Order: sequence, then structure tokens, then C-alpha cells
Amino acid sequence: MPRLSRCRVVTRRSIRRQVWLWGMLLGMLTLACPTALAQSANPPPTWIVQPGDTLAAIAARCGADVATLQHLNGLRDPRQIYAGQTLSLPDVPATSWTAHPVSLGDTLLSLAQRAGIPWDVAARANRIVNPAHLWVGQTLRLPELVSASVLTFAAPTDSRMALALRYNIPYWMSLRLHPTPLYAGAAFLHPGATPAPWRPHPLAVLQLTPQPVVRGQTAILTLETTLSATCVVTYLDVSVSCYAQDDTHLVALLAVPPLLEPGAYNIAVQVQTSDGETTSVIPLVVTAGRYDYERIDLPPDRQSLLDPQLSRQERLKVATLRTLRSPERLWEFPFRYPIQASVTSYYGSRRSYGYGFNSYHEGADFRAETGAPVYAPASGVVVLAEPLVVRGKAILIDHGWGVMTGYWHLSRIDVAVGQSVAQGEIIGAVGNTGLSTGPHLHWELWVNGMAVSPLQWVHGLTEARASTD
Repeated sequence: MPRLSRCRVVTRRSIRRQVWLWGMLLGMLTLACPTALAQSANPPPTWIVQPGDTLAAIAARCGADVATLQHLNGLRDPRQIYAGQTLSLPDVPATSWTAHPVSLGDTLLSLAQRAGIPWDVAARANRIVNPAHLWVGQTLRLPELVSASVLTFAAPTDSRMALALRYNIPYWMSLRLHPTPLYAGAAFLHPGATPAPWRPHPLAVLQLTPQPVVRGQTAILTLETTLSATCVVTYLDVSVSCYAQDDTHLVALLAVPPLLEPGAYNIAVQVQTSDGETTSVIPLVVTAGRYDYERIDLPPDRQSLLDPQLSRQERLKVATLRTLRSPERLWEFPFRYPIQASVTSYYGSRRSYGYGFNSYHEGADFRAETGAPVYAPASGVVVLAEPLVVRGKAILIDHGWGVMTGYWHLSRIDVAVGQSVAQGEIIGAVGNTGLSTGPHLHWELWVNGMAVSPLQWVHGLTEARASTD
């Protein structure tokens, strides 16, 4: 019996020793970065953190960098890793990843395919929570990209299946991108690497802001034609003319109404040249975004300003000025803030003045002391500078191409109608005039007469609080 008991003890020790030895062996084997091995499999490569590992040491060992590993794994603090933790690694050494600015029409799927990596790897590496929300000018870290066309057009005999096979994309993806059947001349989005074999004359390039677009934001449509052309874009029962950068490069600014129902809408692009007229239809996908709800309690001495009869002439005057469409573009991206102060009320917030949330905030409010300077966010020409009933002391600036900005409740006006102003020039001072509950600046931005999110024009296309909350 003692011999049997001792034998059992020896056997347990042997097992523990073998497990320890195998663990040491596996630990030594993992000292080499598994990228090359993992690239041959479908799952992305991973790293098991060993005792004493640091993120910097892992990055150096695997040919990556700390920022990429931190973004890829959603680490708030690169120092907080622990033994046994599984870290995702880039499919290619991150030393070959470079910064790529997002262009009009780019999607995460198309960029990832051009980079030769799965889209979810690109999303994790750049800490992108919603792959549908990229904005023009956003910088992504990606491997070297191959050239790709953003938008092509269906030939008369094309179908969604035929185009899916031609561009080597899954049929389900073709259905998701194009829920309605194709027809000759219909726009076809695809992530392929070669130019489109066929486009309706005279279109050479047609690109649209990445979708979906949050309601209340501005979408930009750009066209390049082979001949001198003009164009008109019709969407949501509204027609807007394109603005010409030169004879063959055209731009249309599309304001998406803030109360529009989310869904898919058609954009008809009518191009006219000396050879004739061509119309193409492309989709515009609109999403709801997120907006706050605010209850406004006015002081007793300002309750009367809610009477629509008092502001009737004011509304007509401002509405008339909104129709201005100056052909010269005076502004550049990005706009700057009109004041360095915190935002107290964002564009699009649903508002109640005591009887239901049946209106929305047409601009952004900034908290500031009376007398604080207000700056022009972009170059333009002053078209209004006077006291109004509801808006108080007010300024309107025409920036060209249908873009206008307004500044309400000022205590002082420092410009005159017809005056040209440059970006950063002082135009007035913060006040508490008109329908106001305290000193602040109300800033509005209109595109073709429609109030849109002004902060989007500061942060970049498709970037606004309503879409990032």
C-alpha cells in the first residue's frame, strides 16, 4: 500500500512537471510574432500576453506600433495589459500602415478591400464603432491602397448578379448596396480596383458624400464631365443647380431636412452639354441621428415675443435673404468656430415652449458673457446687420454657393451691409437681445435656404454631434 501511494504521488508530480515544461516550451514558441502564421488562416492574428510583457515590447516584436495595437484592441491605457490577455494584431506589419484621408464616396468596406485586409480589422485598428460613419478628411491608418473607382453605372444589359460577378463581390453585398433592380444608367457602388468600363456620356466621375447621411446634415455631390457642362440635381422635390469649379468640374450641395423621415431617397442628376442631356439616378440613404429634447422657459417680459404677428415681417425678410445664391465661392473647409465657448444647445434639438415639442433648434448656442467678441467663421459678404424683434441684434453673411450664416442676440454689431469679411475677423459681440433667456450666441448655417448643422462645417462632412453621440 505505501508503495502504491508513493507511486501515485510520483505520477502527479510527473504530470505537473510535464505541464510546466510544455508551458515553458509554448511560451518560448510565442516569443516570435505569429503574424505570418496567422495570415494564412481566416481569423486575425493574436498575441497572448506573457508575464513582463509591455505593449511597446509586443509592438516592436511584431513590427507594429503602440498606437495601432491600442486602437485595434480598444485599450484606453496602453499600460493596462495583463498576463494571459489575448490581443489582436494587424494582418500585416503596422510599420507598412500609413495615414490615408477619407475622400468623397469612400466607405470602410471599399478602403479595407483596397488595402487587402478585412473590414473589421480596419475598424478595430481605427477604433471605428459605426463603419457607416466616415467623414471626408478623416484620417485612417491602413496598409497601402490600390486605386479604386467609387461609383460606376450599369450598362443596358447589366443586373445586380452580373455586376457582383464582374467586380468579385458577394451577391448579398450587391443586394444590400442596391435594394432596387438596376436599369441602364443606374449608379452602382462597388469596392473594385479598376475603373468603370461604362458610364453615360458625358460623365467621367460622380461621387457622393459617404452614406448614410444624418438628417440635418449637408451632403456633397461632385461631378467631372468630359465636356463643358451644367447640371441640376433634384431630390426631395427640390431642385438645386450645381456650382462650377471650372468647365468640367461641378459641385452640388444637398441640405437634408432635420425632420425628414429616415430612409432611402432618389437623387436625379441631370447633366446638360452641347451634345444633349443625360439623367442619372443615385440613392441617398438618410439616418435619424440623435437629438436632444429641450424645454425653454422664457422670462415673463419676453413671453410676448412668441406672438407670430410680431415676427411676421422679420420672418419674411430673413426668408428672402435665404434665397441668395451667389455664384462665387468665398469659403474654404473647415469653418472655424465663431466664438471660443462651450455649446449649451445643439442644432436639431427638439424644443418646447410649454406646449409640446413641435419645433427644433435651427442653430447652435454658445454660452458666453455679454461683450465677448464674435468672429466670422469663413470669408463672405454681410447682407444683414440690424436689430430684429425675435433674433435681436443680428448679422447675416453670404459665403457664396448658397451657404449663409446667421448670428442672433448680439449686444453690438461691428459690420455693415455690403462689407466683405475674412475668416477670423470680429463682426460683433455676444448679447442677450430679442427672444433670449440669457447672454449667448446663436449661430445658424443655411445651405440653399435650409438650416443645417453648423458644427458639421467645422468638424468635417458627416461629422456632427447628432451622428456621433
